[in-house]
Amino acid sequence: MIFPFPRRKELNVILFTSIFYTDRSLTEITLKTSFIVRTLSIFRVSSLYFIDDLKDPKIKRAVIDIINYALLPPYLKKKIPLKPTLKKVGLLNPINIPSHMVEKEAIEGEYRVGENGNFGLKSKISTRANSILIINSNPLKVKPYDFFPYYNGFKTKFIELDQISSFDNIIIGSRSGKNPFEEISKIKELYEKHGITLLIGPPQGGVLKNINVGKEYVYNFVPNQGVRDVRAEEALLISLSILNYILG
Repeated sequence: MIFPFPRRKELNVILFTSIFYTDRSLTEITLKTSFIVRTLSIFRVSSLYFIDDLKDPKIKRAVIDIINYALLPPYLKKKIPLKPTLKKVGLLNPINIPSHMVEKEAIEGEYRVGENGNFGLKSKISTRANSILIINSNPLKVKPYDFFPYYNGFKTKFIELDQISSFDNIIIGSRSGKNPFEEISKIKELYEKHGITLLIGPPQGGVLKNINVGKEYVYNFVPNQGVRDVRAEEALLISLSILNYILG
């Protein structure tokens, strides 16, 4: 199996916590978060930034805990105490990023991530490293490695709305935007210079009125939509699909 590497330049996403406005049960929050995590992982997103416009600490805490849990390799999940926010994690879809796709037995040339010597092997490894390279399977020999070379999920951070002005690579998805396929060269040029941060606005709309950056890169990723409104998580999947095609 050929594992993918992280992107050469960052591909980030900004979402608003009001994406969970109608999701009041832990089951609903878990399922939507699972969809977001898997979508970002499919397209090798580097970082996810949340703007907490919902101002609901319970939802914020649940989203953080669920994302952190979902990105852990299966053998590390077993060590996580079952918090109230994680009661429905059995509903999470596997994301199957490279660090999750490991065999029970060691394989020569395999990289593994771990914690406190736990790398999903029969016995713990005496190392402080969080990544190892297996150089021999029988007998088992490993070498501490400075980093995990393959794509290993995204980082999550909460920011304020006014912090968007510090980004110099914003692309906004909007019904009033231009056709992205008519500006492929322009999008590629932005990516090569600064990477790209895709902003998907809140369900209530109005994102173009509330921010002062990125107006040059506003695109309609869902032209001629057949429904009245495209949900934020749907716009996320569609927009990343198109950007992934353009960026290659």
